[in-house]
Amino acid sequence: MSAQITLFGPDSLAAVHEAEMPQKDQLCGAFWGCVALRAFGIRERAGEPVDQDHVAREARSTLVGPGHDPGLPPSEASRLDYRLELPIAPDAATSGTASGAVARAVRTLSDGRLAVVPVAGPWTAESVVTLLERVAAAAPDAVLVANLRTGRLWGSRPSPALVLGQLAGAAADGPEPDWDEGHFVSLSMLIRSAGGSLVGVRDTYPSLGHQGNHLQPPVAVAAALRRDDGHGGGVLCVCASEREAAVVEALGDAGFALEDWDNGSADAA
Repeated sequence: MSAQITLFGPDSLAAVHEAEMPQKDQLCGAFWGCVALRAFGIRERAGEPVDQDHVAREARSTLVGPGHDPGLPPSEASRLDYRLELPIAPDAATSGTASGAVARAVRTLSDGRLAVVPVAGPWTAESVVTLLERVAAAAPDAVLVANLRTGRLWGSRPSPALVLGQLAGAAADGPEPDWDEGHFVSLSMLIRSAGGSLVGVRDTYPSLGHQGNHLQPPVAVAAALRRDDGHGGGVLCVCASEREAAVVEALGDAGFALEDWDNGSADAA
């Protein structure tokens, strides 16, 4: 069986991602804002490091109060080494970071060097593959930050037989999801064969998959982006500003809605 593999993001993305894990509690959006900025070479601004806390402050992220469940996957411990004091959400259900706020923080902290194109759907297995193909042609070094529901993904350790079966076109149920939360990840690769496709996911916790990397079928990624829990999901395409117009044209021509979505977290803007 032959397969074609397409990778996304700058060459340094994998190393930056590995070094930054795990995310700090409630900062998955800020984690990916930080990783995207650093992967494009933006590591400080006005003498302050570009880190999860800096992005969180710019995005006005909020934390859950004491006694509330921080929403960690099994076997992960809390990471609470915040450099900055971040506000507590008045309502735990609206804590975290709004998707539009992540986009604004990346634009601001890059001083306009980076653009962020929001994609709100529609989400099917076919459209997920189309998104990746279109971005690969327009901006192959883009960082694709997906805001989704983890409870609609496969578990992060599918068997080799299941993975190969997916590429061969066999329909099968995957392992039960590891956890069920609204979450930010990155779509890191597209693997295509004559029979089927797989999407590579970079996560924020090393316990998921292999050091935070796992494979998902497009149908599971689409279901996770649709969420079906009353909130929206989508993908933030972070790219060099000079490639923004090409990404907008490529995705707009394919019928994607290029707009923000409501992921349930309050947006202070």
